[in-house]
Amino acid sequence: MSDTHDKGSGAPEGSREQATAIDEADAEEARLVPQGNPLRLRGAAVFAAGALAAFVVMALAPQYRWGVPLGALAVAVATLGLLDLLGTFDDPPERVAASVGVRALLGPLVLLGGALAALFALIALSVAGYLPPTPFSGDGAPPLASLAASAVAIPAAFLAAVVGAFRLFERLGPYRVDESGAPRPLHRRHGFWLVTLVTLLYLPMLGSHSLTDPWETHYGEVAREILARNDWISLWWAQDGWFWSKPVLDFWMQALAMAAFGVRYRSGEMLSAAAEGRTPWPEWAVRLPIFALTLIAAVLLYKAIARTFSRRAGLLAGVVLATMPQWFLVSHQTMTDMPFVATMSAAMALLLLGIHTDEAEEARVYRVELGRLKVGLSAYHLVLGAIIACALPQILYLLSRHVEISPAPFDVKLHRDVFSAGSPGNCELPGNEACRAFLPVLPGLQPVLQALIWAQTLGIVLYASWGERRLQRLLFLAAWFFAALSTMAKGPAGFGLPVLCALAYVVVSRRYRDLLRMEIPVGLLVLACVALPWFIAMYARHGQPFTDRLLFHDMFKRAFTHVHDTNEGDDVSFRYYVWQLGYAMFPWTGLVPAALVGWLRRREGGITTAGGMTTAGGDTSSSGSADARKTDASVFLGMWFLFGFALFSLMLTKFHHYILPAIPPAAMLTGILLDDMLRLEGAGGLVRRLDGAALPALSARARAAVGYERAMLGAVAIAAAILVFFVGRDLAMAREGQPSQARLLHLFTYNYKRPWPPSLDFSAALWAFTAGAAALTFLLGVARLRRHVLYALLSLAVVFTAWGLDVYFVRTSPHWGQRETLLAYVRASREVPGPLVAYQMNWKGENFYGGNRLATFVSTGKKFQDYINEQKKKGVKTFYFVTEHGRTNSLSNELGGPRIFEKLTSLELNNKFLVVRATFE
Repeated sequence: MSDTHDKGSGAPEGSREQATAIDEADAEEARLVPQGNPLRLRGAAVFAAGALAAFVVMALAPQYRWGVPLGALAVAVATLGLLDLLGTFDDPPERVAASVGVRALLGPLVLLGGALAALFALIALSVAGYLPPTPFSGDGAPPLASLAASAVAIPAAFLAAVVGAFRLFERLGPYRVDESGAPRPLHRRHGFWLVTLVTLLYLPMLGSHSLTDPWETHYGEVAREILARNDWISLWWAQDGWFWSKPVLDFWMQALAMAAFGVRYRSGEMLSAAAEGRTPWPEWAVRLPIFALTLIAAVLLYKAIARTFSRRAGLLAGVVLATMPQWFLVSHQTMTDMPFVATMSAAMALLLLGIHTDEAEEARVYRVELGRLKVGLSAYHLVLGAIIACALPQILYLLSRHVEISPAPFDVKLHRDVFSAGSPGNCELPGNEACRAFLPVLPGLQPVLQALIWAQTLGIVLYASWGERRLQRLLFLAAWFFAALSTMAKGPAGFGLPVLCALAYVVVSRRYRDLLRMEIPVGLLVLACVALPWFIAMYARHGQPFTDRLLFHDMFKRAFTHVHDTNEGDDVSFRYYVWQLGYAMFPWTGLVPAALVGWLRRREGGITTAGGMTTAGGDTSSSGSADARKTDASVFLGMWFLFGFALFSLMLTKFHHYILPAIPPAAMLTGILLDDMLRLEGAGGLVRRLDGAALPALSARARAAVGYERAMLGAVAIAAAILVFFVGRDLAMAREGQPSQARLLHLFTYNYKRPWPPSLDFSAALWAFTAGAAALTFLLGVARLRRHVLYALLSLAVVFTAWGLDVYFVRTSPHWGQRETLLAYVRASREVPGPLVAYQMNWKGENFYGGNRLATFVSTGKKFQDYINEQKKKGVKTFYFVTEHGRTNSLSNELGGPRIFEKLTSLELNNKFLVVRATFE
């Protein structure tokens, strides 16, 4: 009918096509869900094969070394199959930005695959103790020279993988040109240099020193028990039973890495390679996921600042963040705070990117041609693939709780959910509960029902996003995904803080229409299917005691009462975190306040710099919209800092590391301020920012603005230098009753009254960094020298970070951990066998490094003496005890005077813990 009408009306062919296109666009506009590509049934077969393989691995009764890697590969296959089922690789040609044959990708793929294989092998060799081969020194501490192999080879392999990934994306298309359309080689990309810097600073010694008591060893032991118990839902930790204090993300990441890299997680085996003459480093596997999250957060924050301000501003902000002590120290800790803050920072960065992305811009598609098969790849696959890869294994694991597969002899059993308490292999030891089976508290909410609920939720997410190709919407979905991960890391604050900041930003900027584009309904479903399955599964198994402990005791009570903190007698008002931020941000402490108030100085209609410094009044058509975006971004970062600081300042329970969420926005604003200083270098640079036609009329005003800015920068530099000096003095000067050199450790550890090892003295180095930072900060006020001084200050911050991680942290870690003391036991027991006993200990380092294969007595007395006497009756003559130095006399007395009572480790090795060997007749 339409053809007859067109011929009769004499309408031109172009008009008919345009009308058709408009009708199709109107129809698409009217659809609630964007129309996706036709389904591909071949994807269903691939998905079924991958999901079935992953399910079988999860349902196997015995554990295998290859289980986790094979399961991860199967989940990846299932994810690709599901994306193919939805037809997402078949976008039409008009969406394709570039096409490339698979042969053109072989070189980069070989480089990337080879580098990743080398990285995996190097870490696995380090974990197993084959790298490095150099033996321990006489006092048990590893010489720094012996760590050089892993410190050089592992970062080199990682950077080779980065180069391979860039070459791959360059050939594929995304990195072929930059945002201006011009080719930009790798060495001219600011983001690459940020990745290189973070890698060279953070990775060399990442796994070459002990886990720190109590946080790392607490959480490391929980992760070890996940593997030892083969239970990824109900968490357990040594003599304390069920672990309900924190959500599960950090423990899952650690457990996955331990299994993948071959950590010996079974009872008593963590350091057993030492008995074979090797030096195992399980810390590489345990800490590597934290490094990965830290790097992802830094890169996404760089992208957000570079998009809104400039690439240089993004690089400077990234360097400032990477060189702030609390950030770089916590990035080497397997505690829940960095997974919480890094993923939340990624969500904030993606939110900022989404806000400043054109609503109509679509994700570019890059097609790979494999003969007749053509595969289109885009940002859609990264975002939806990540969501599927995190939600699908949880669904499959819930289903596998009803199936048990025994391979030899082959048998398949179907059953209701049953789980166990206790630590396998250690249940008969004092301090450990007996191993026994449990049934869920809510038997009606079986895992299969939960799996069906989350599968439906994931299905709705995929249907709602089936045809979504708008880049802004994908960025918002990615932000929701990282908010879900942050929620899995530490609870509701993971999504609450980003949502609060986004709402505040919308209200302040009056961009209310942005709320309609932030994918709130679908985002909440992403949050549900990624973050909620573990919480619901735990509640179904353990009921109200779980929620009472996690939500009310460890979240609500920590906010309104003092729980576990060690700040009795201290001022815990808002000034508490003002002090700690001074140490947490050194040597940038002096510039951070100026950066935090810089965004408040913006004026509508003024010509402003990226940092908020107004250079002159008036408006310009060329810079108005850009300045508005920069102002909006600065407001967002300012809100992020204010809400983060206020939230944790109002909490009564205060640990120094709780303020970590305020570090990233402060670093970003400081980097923007540094970029301003470079662009406003001297009067000429400032005047050149004014409109050329207005120079004669505005010259007097421009000169006044130059003088004003010079005076302001001079005052800022002087005040900042004074502040940096006093903060550095607190770090370096030994004063009665003050922690001085331990303040850096206090940024992430516990028990702030713990004595400093007399054998360590870093005061000279800290004084040198203090003097250099204060002097360079002061010289920033000199316009002619500012560029050189700023680069010198950046260099000093980088050197300070390298020293902090590779010298300070490595040399203090034996005193704040138990790796070296437990290694001393393993080596000594090779010659003289005997059981290990933890005497008046509850730090969990003894459990982690001992594989929990030890008798634990938090308090002693008759039970302790009965155990020793019982073992002596069994013929045991030699015992090993791990305890604190101050408790050796009471230990000797309770043992009743053994024939030999010798200390196997010294105060110089560990001033807190030691190993004692007691021998009886």
